[in-house]
Amino acid sequence: MLDVRDLRKEYRGGIALDGVSFAVPAGGSLAVVGESGSGKTTCARIVTGLEKATSGTVTLHGSVQMVFQDPYQSLDRRQTVRGCLAEVLAHHGRDRSRLGELLDLVGLDRRLGDALPRQLSGGQRQRVAIARALAAEPQLLVLDEAVAALDVSIQAQILNLLVDARAATRVAYLFITHDLSVVRHVCTDVVVMSRGRVVESGPVERVLHQPEHGYTRRLVASVPRPGWVPRRAVSRD
Repeated sequence: MLDVRDLRKEYRGGIALDGVSFAVPAGGSLAVVGESGSGKTTCARIVTGLEKATSGTVTLHGSVQMVFQDPYQSLDRRQTVRGCLAEVLAHHGRDRSRLGELLDLVGLDRRLGDALPRQLSGGQRQRVAIARALAAEPQLLVLDEAVAALDVSIQAQILNLLVDARAATRVAYLFITHDLSVVRHVCTDVVVMSRGRVVESGPVERVLHQPEHGYTRRLVASVPRPGWVPRRAVSRD
């Protein structure tokens, strides 16, 4: 459904992407993981048409929508939840009666339809952003650090929501994140990027439990585990 081949992106200051390739099947879910500066967000912006690649190809069969990291910045602060969703439904020729269905899909009380973004919590705003993206009935949803700005407990709720939404709509996910701990909850496959290149790829469970590349092993080792204690807290005094 999405096929990215030999993607290269050059800036005056250097190369952001160098020969990146990956694919997402219809209804599939792929995570692109890496530290800040690895090139993962540049990939997302090229796939969604927000940036142009220097070379390489992006083949997409169907429509794409994007969910950004900060919903307060991506939502119109003067527009109610209902107005936001109704605008997208009208623009894409969808039935406005789906508005209530969208709110139910993302777990929002229908009474919040008249609320402005400032009247909502961070988690509620991200639910609105997801509902807005799904309102267009895309074949691919690109999620760029979509839970990174949320508290851990809210992250879990949004991740569960994404799993349920994918099951209900069969939309495919391209999930951009620096956090390996959230990947297994949403995606079946993962691409690991470092300095603009893909260093490892494969099924999530294999990559997380049997990483082959040294960079991937360091990422996996950095994920906090039960009983983990920060070094600074350990004292010999």
